[in-house]
Amino acid sequence: MKPRIIAGVIGIPLLVAIILLPPIALTVAVSLISAVAVAELVTKTFTNNKSISVTSIIFAAIIPFLSLSGSLLPVVIAFFVFLLAIVCLQIYNYETQQIEQTSFAFFMSSVFPASMAFLVLLRNFNEHGLFYVLLAIIIAWMSDIGAYFIGTFFGKHKLCPQISPKKTVEGLLGGIAVSVIGSVIAGIVYQNFFVKETAEVVIWQIALLALVSAPLSVLGDLFASLIKRQHHVKDFGNIIPGHGGVMDRFDSLLLVVPFLYIVINFLPLIK
Repeated sequence: MKPRIIAGVIGIPLLVAIILLPPIALTVAVSLISAVAVAELVTKTFTNNKSISVTSIIFAAIIPFLSLSGSLLPVVIAFFVFLLAIVCLQIYNYETQQIEQTSFAFFMSSVFPASMAFLVLLRNFNEHGLFYVLLAIIIAWMSDIGAYFIGTFFGKHKLCPQISPKKTVEGLLGGIAVSVIGSVIAGIVYQNFFVKETAEVVIWQIALLALVSAPLSVLGDLFASLIKRQHHVKDFGNIIPGHGGVMDRFDSLLLVVPFLYIVINFLPLIK
């Protein structure tokens, strides 16, 4: 538990500092996170062809920058080039590379970086983009932190023992509660110290958003746990003490970030 707390104390302020910098800093950070996460995934799932692995990692690093284009065409072109490369590499290496491994590499190097790229879209959404990014992280990570501590001390009923033996129903409910509380506090702080009388932060919408989004963070976590379970690995890496790899730390954002982006297009949360 101690390394986990120390990593959080160091990592969270670092992430906040990156978010506060000009938007390009977040794009670079998301690109790096995506590339490392995909590298961990293709390594742990035994994708044994270096050309396919390297191609997947490069594409994962490119996706966040494509979100800055403001046009769908560069995204379509990049996906087509990536698909063409993967198809050609699979055909060339058909004797040594299983199609299932290649398909998984293609899937994860598309889905996870694309999901993380929504952080860049949130950051550039409007003048409140910085708050939206922080809110997405707070929802996911407060849910994770709350579930971890409440599940550790009070958990009795297993949630999905075949996928993630340590997760409990009590931890799930506690994580949702902590996520809602943390999000509401963030909204109140943003209202009173940043926007003040210039805008109104709709607290009840933020609370409802966190209530719905917190379970999505658990689904992302369970999805990553399922991958590890089926490939008989404990963690995706060891780059973050107490947490494992980059994918182990950011899996809870997989569904939360794109969902938040969808929501703010209909409910701006800030009037």
